[in-house]
This record gives sequence, C-alpha cells and structure tokens, in this order.
Amino acid sequence: MSDLQGQTYEEGDSGTQTFQVPVTVSGDGPGSLRLFVNDANGTSTQRLVTVQPGQHKIEIPVQVTGNTRWSSRPRQTLVLVKAVQGTVAGRYVGGLTVLDDDPEPTVTVTPVADEVAEGGVLTWRVTLSAVADDGVVRLGGPVAVAGGSELSTTDVDAEWFRRQTFDGPLPARPLSASGLRMTIYVPPGQLSTEITIPTATDTETEPAEQVRLRFTPRVPDGSEITIVGTVTDAGVGG
Repeated sequence: MSDLQGQTYEEGDSGTQTFQVPVTVSGDGPGSLRLFVNDANGTSTQRLVTVQPGQHKIEIPVQVTGNTRWSSRPRQTLVLVKAVQGTVAGRYVGGLTVLDDDPEPTVTVTPVADEVAEGGVLTWRVTLSAVADDGVVRLGGPVAVAGGSELSTTDVDAEWFRRQTFDGPLPARPLSASGLRMTIYVPPGQLSTEITIPTATDTETEPAEQVRLRFTPRVPDGSEITIVGTVTDAGVGG
C-alpha cells in the first residue's frame, strides 16, 4: 500500500530550494504507481514510478523559488497517486504547501486633486511600499461628514454613479446613504493606482461640500484609510 503525505515549508527570500514530498510504501513486493503533480503555476505533469521489492519510500522533488514579494495566500503543489500494478493507494492526495513569509506592502494615499470645482474630478494616488505577487485590495465607501455639507448623489457624474451602484442618482441623497461602495485595487507587480470621483455641475448656489471615504483594513489589526475631498461651486475653487 502507498500513502501520500503533505508537507509545509516557508518560501524564503531568494534562491531555489528543492523540497521532497514523500510517498510511503508498506509491504515488500514490487509494483508501480502513477504520480500526477499540479504545481502552483497551473502546470500539470505525470510519471510512472516503479516500486522495487523492499522499497518503502519514494520522494517527489518540488522546486520552490523564494522572493520578497507579498502574496495573499500560500502556494500549493498538489500531488495525486494512482495504483497501477501490484499496489493499492491508501492516502492518494497530498502535496506541498509553501507559506508566504513576506509582509504585506504598506498602503499610502496622497491627494492629486482633493479640492475641485463642481465638474472636476476628485483624484487621489494610492502607492504601495513594494510590489506584490497578488493584487492589494481595500474595500470601503463614503461615510457621513461631521459638520458641513456632504456631497450627494446628484453632485457626482450620473453614469459613474450608476456603474458603481446599479442605481440612479435620484432622489438626491448623501453619498453615505446611497449604498455606494468603492475599491482600492493595485494589480500584481504594480506600485500605484488612482481613486477618482467625477463630479457634476448644477445651477444651484451651494456651499463647499465634502465627501469622506473610509477603507477598512485587510486584517483586524490593520489601519483604516480615510480620504476627504471637497467640491466647490464652479468658478469658486479648484
């Protein structure tokens, strides 16, 4: 009988390491097995292995290249064993789990245009402290403004609002009461992106209005990201 075992290792910061996934064999007779290996990159290989009389262990080499880029999940190589001749598969699924040992990049937000006249585009730049192997995501949206006037659903571009919410801007209501959700997403291998809110013009005379965006941390002990933008009457600010 053959039993496939699972192994867990840390990735490391550089170089390529070869780890072994063991298959234990009980009994002393000859036989053969077919091994299927699906690695973390989606590549699948298979090979036929002959078990010699008295052989009690087969090792499947798996190469792992370390780096200093953060990943949100471990990399897994899945190994399956199928009995072919003279053997019986016991535990037939196992493999290798490589734990990411790099810290998640720090997210910094800086204003590009955080005060605009109506009709302008509020813009902030999001920058990571380092590139990552996975996309860096933060979810959030507008929250109520304490003191002062809040940007409403009719103060932003109507088509943009519909794409974000699948809802119409009328009746006018504060953005924090609209169900608007926004996402910070920096793609894998990139250092920055931008958050934008296109605003709309109207014929009303209004005081400056604010939008306050709050993005939750990815982990419970992380830091919130808060962004504030101001929109003034056309011809007054920007």
